[in-house]
Amino acid sequence: MNPRNVHIPQDSPHHRFDDSDDILNDFDFEKLRQVFVSGWPWVLGIILATISSAFLYIRYTKPIYSAHSILKLDIKNEANLLGLQNPLEQDIKGLAGEIEILRSRLFFSKVVDAVGMDISYYHPGRSHLVDERYGNSPFKVEYVLKNPNLLDNRFDVEILNDSEFYLSCLALGGKVGDKQQFGSTIVTNDFTFTLEKTSHFEDQKSLVDFYFILNSKASLINYLESHVTVEPVNFNANTIKISLSDFNQIKARNLLEAIDTIYLAFTKNAKNQAVEQKIDFLETQMAKTTKELVEYEEYFEKFTIQNRTTDLSGDLTKTIALLNELDSQRYNMRDHLSEIDMIGENFNNGKPVSVFKIPTRIAELINNYNKLVSDRNLKLNSYNENTQVIKQLDQQIEIAKNSATSRLIAYKNNLIQDLEELNKKRTILEDNFVELPSMGTSYNKNRRLYTLQEEFYFSLIQSKIELEIARAGTVTNFVILSPASVSNIPIHPRKILIYGIGLVAGLMISVLFMAIQFLLHDKITSQKELEKIMHAPILGLIPHYKQEKLSNSKLIVTNNPKSSISESLRSIRTNMEFIAATGKNQLISVTSTVSGEGKTFIAVNLGAVFAYAGQKVVVVDLDMRKPKVHIAFESERVQKGMSTILIGKEKIEDCIQESELDNLHFISAGPMPPNPSELLLSPKFDEFLEVLRKKYDVVFLDSPPVGLVTDGILVMKKADLPVYVVRADYSKRSYLKSVHSLISNNKFEHLSVVLNGVKTGKGSYGYGYGYGYYED
Repeated sequence: MNPRNVHIPQDSPHHRFDDSDDILNDFDFEKLRQVFVSGWPWVLGIILATISSAFLYIRYTKPIYSAHSILKLDIKNEANLLGLQNPLEQDIKGLAGEIEILRSRLFFSKVVDAVGMDISYYHPGRSHLVDERYGNSPFKVEYVLKNPNLLDNRFDVEILNDSEFYLSCLALGGKVGDKQQFGSTIVTNDFTFTLEKTSHFEDQKSLVDFYFILNSKASLINYLESHVTVEPVNFNANTIKISLSDFNQIKARNLLEAIDTIYLAFTKNAKNQAVEQKIDFLETQMAKTTKELVEYEEYFEKFTIQNRTTDLSGDLTKTIALLNELDSQRYNMRDHLSEIDMIGENFNNGKPVSVFKIPTRIAELINNYNKLVSDRNLKLNSYNENTQVIKQLDQQIEIAKNSATSRLIAYKNNLIQDLEELNKKRTILEDNFVELPSMGTSYNKNRRLYTLQEEFYFSLIQSKIELEIARAGTVTNFVILSPASVSNIPIHPRKILIYGIGLVAGLMISVLFMAIQFLLHDKITSQKELEKIMHAPILGLIPHYKQEKLSNSKLIVTNNPKSSISESLRSIRTNMEFIAATGKNQLISVTSTVSGEGKTFIAVNLGAVFAYAGQKVVVVDLDMRKPKVHIAFESERVQKGMSTILIGKEKIEDCIQESELDNLHFISAGPMPPNPSELLLSPKFDEFLEVLRKKYDVVFLDSPPVGLVTDGILVMKKADLPVYVVRADYSKRSYLKSVHSLISNNKFEHLSVVLNGVKTGKGSYGYGYGYGYYED
């Protein structure tokens, strides 16, 4: 029958695996607990380190603040209310176009020109956290820069007292001159500086170190590009959000207010750009026509004064009427030709083309060309000339231009041909009326031209009025739903988030650390773990002794007969009786892999338990290299024992020593011999064992560790019940290979295992042996 409380390992032939076993049952929670108990200070240290790192990151990261405003955009042309339509309306449709304008370098360039950010003042501050003195600098700099290479370079100012300072620049090799005076002009070949104290000087002069930077326009534009964000809020409501981030709250708010204001004016100017170009063209034509009208008026005045009449012969009325009609047609044709030439000139210059008297089909082509040119000029605000969008527009403009030009050339050729026909008709009429006074002819001719020029002038005025009304009617329905504001809470770093990341990182690293510790932990910690890897039955467990710190093995069951250790030993005694059921006179060997696992402690105290049961017991110390049994019985080491018995120097009866228990005796190792293994192989050792079998009911043989010497194996072969001691949290898994090897190679069928020093809480094994078994 199976012995009670004896644990058969899973790998033994008595065990059959059950596929329905729960995976959790295979997990060693006791090992995990032991690893956690030993590693929790590291876990706490890791978490404290990550949280401290988060604190240092927050401490040495300069906070960034964000100002933002929400705008509602809607471009309207109020000229429609007057019944007038803007022919060159250039509204930007959709929020996408408005956002691109706000992000464009052209717009940022206008912002830089308007806000005056050409110079920035700083104080180095603590550590690397530079503090910009925006609006509260202790001094201001008036400058004339002669060397543009000094832009974006740092000029250091060291305040010495209320009136003196040092000025230095690394790009200039260090200090600029000797001590400088506030209010005095500093003149060099590279610049002219004048540093004036401000109202903030008294409060900040004790800070001593300051510096300023003369900003280039490109660096300021780059700053705005990297710090300004524009994003839509609601497409249906045409609202956008403009944000500007900076280390200085006041600077962020002021710059954003400037952006809102400049955008209003910029948008309005962009809408009127095309109209302004048309008005300029009309004004040029009006000035030219006005000059011609004045010349005609001066001619008529002189003609009237000189000839005192303007009445021509009635006979010439019909001829004059015909000539007038021909002249009118010729003038219109020439005017058309002039307009065609002007259109060609504008085509060559890439300017928008005005259309007044061109046929509808040609005018449509020209208007298409104008629209493409305007679109290209608008997109140049957001795109480079080398981008694909601009190149595609250039191709479309060239196609539209060629199409319109070919039509114009054909139309011009027709006009020239018609004009030649008119000239021929007029030549015939003039030949017929050569007798008419040249004076009257000249007068009538100039009168006709004057009338035509006057009509043309009035048409120009009407067109200009329409465009001016359209320009005046273009307004921006620009509503600031949320003015520029900045929160006192920085957007970076976010303390709660950083601390949260630090805590999570600490927990993750701790889990990883514990997992590695768990995987690297190769010591036996619990009975469950021992059962998984052992190929021998487990006799029982010995709990960890906590009452006192023992430097060596000691007989403790006599002082604590009802302790948990005593009860565990009694349970092991019972299990031994089941396993080695050979009757009386049992020979039990106790060994381990290395020193410190408690074999002597088990042998001595287990012998005492057998003695309490009324059996006659002797404990024999066969560990002749490092004997401990006499120490466990608190006896002095004598110069007789096993070594002297095996060499025949002493008799067995003379070497047996009594303990405090009547039925418990022991034999010490005696003097250390030079050849312990040869002594155990001698016939005298077998004779010795036979004598003890007859004299005692149970013989405990305290064998040397089998992992260090072969003596233990020799002893185990003689024993009825080999007992192998494994110490919890001390013996390594690799030690158990010795047990497996003993079972397979030496055929120890009855070899059993005792798990010693099982901890139920925090503490250390009370009878620690230390390492270096043979270091003596």
